Amino acid sequence: MIFAYCKIIVLEETMDQRVDERETADAKVVLGFSADAPADQLVSTFSGFGDHAIRVETSHDEDARSNFMMDLYRHLGQNMAPGRRDIYETKIKKNFVKEHGRAPKDRHEVRNAVKSDPYFQFWGHLRVYCNQNLFYENGRTVERQLDDLIEKAKPRKSAKGNLDLDKNFKIPKYQESFDMHWMPGSYFTKIAEDDVAAGAMYDSGGLYVMTSGHLGPFGDGAAYSIVNYLREKYPDFTPEHVLDQGCTVGHNTLPFKDAWPDAEVTGIDLGAPVLRYAHARAEAMGYDINFSQQNAEQTKFKDQSFDLITSTMFLHETSKRAVNNVVREAHRLLKPGGLMLHVEQPPFRWFDDPFEQFERDWDTHNNNEPFWGPMHDMDLEEVAVKGGFARENVLQEYADLMKPTEDNRYAPAAGQWYVFAAWKK
Repeated sequence: MIFAYCKIIVLEETMDQRVDERETADAKVVLGFSADAPADQLVSTFSGFGDHAIRVETSHDEDARSNFMMDLYRHLGQNMAPGRRDIYETKIKKNFVKEHGRAPKDRHEVRNAVKSDPYFQFWGHLRVYCNQNLFYENGRTVERQLDDLIEKAKPRKSAKGNLDLDKNFKIPKYQESFDMHWMPGSYFTKIAEDDVAAGAMYDSGGLYVMTSGHLGPFGDGAAYSIVNYLREKYPDFTPEHVLDQGCTVGHNTLPFKDAWPDAEVTGIDLGAPVLRYAHARAEAMGYDINFSQQNAEQTKFKDQSFDLITSTMFLHETSKRAVNNVVREAHRLLKPGGLMLHVEQPPFRWFDDPFEQFERDWDTHNNNEPFWGPMHDMDLEEVAVKGGFARENVLQEYADLMKPTEDNRYAPAAGQWYVFAAWKK
């Protein structure tokens, strides 16, 4: 599930870090603002959020609240976040060296050293408040029109794509014990018959607000980044069957149909409410997409069913065991010559600075993303090899970030994604 991906939800840490903080722009993943970013990337408002027939209707006051939250996220990222580094370097790190005779050796020591500092506490409380309040208010918006949304989302006989739900489906235990990203009920809780509340809540501007629209009006920038990456590196690769794992509401599923109109595209997820919404959303936007309630660790698809298996901001929302299972299952499902490609944030070992590792690990301890840290500690090349892929066919590199606009779905933006991929030869 995104925010791959994200659900994957995008980290404030990646939003606030600027390209010019390092010696080379390609040395860091940034999902947000750079010092030299065009002005229109810095002042997105809620009015730019993509509209479609199934989207929740918002009032003037709800739009104003979303604009306020976008400004607050920006303020925390651009104005307050740099102060954490300053305080760490000028005060906290010096005190640590005085006490221990050395600097903090890893992100865990940094976290323990800064957790009692008032500035870090204030920033952290505001950042948590943003997510909690955002989903609380979005939930109120959805609740007042839920009956309407459920009716709109019911599959029609004229539907282009299929919706396959399993009434006996069991949510994995490791997903049941918390609300991912502070979203009440996470992505799978059912509160009504034929429920779509979780999908509507996730699609009611959360990702758009948190990233200040930097993934495009429809939140599909990660998928268009994948397509752009593949077209540049492998121009002859034209998949006929595409599987999007952890698709949530299909933000990053639809672009694959846009890129390869003749391909059969399928999105899978654990939650029936998000899948009902995803199917209705795709139909409303004119896309022929299949959605199926399945666990990416063990699907019911036949061997060698797909040419491309992908996910966006999804792996960090699963356990270490699940990541191994997902990769192993992808190898089973791929045809010879097929590609597995996951978009994520890079592993911690790619960064030498313990403070930067700490910043990138913030969500593990504060944003209800308990698998974020463990997943980014994993050696994904070894995971791929154990899953059946040949080591020489495993890739870990950066892909340029695209920020889709109304006129150009492949408009380049400041930032890059980490790509973990493997070919099945």
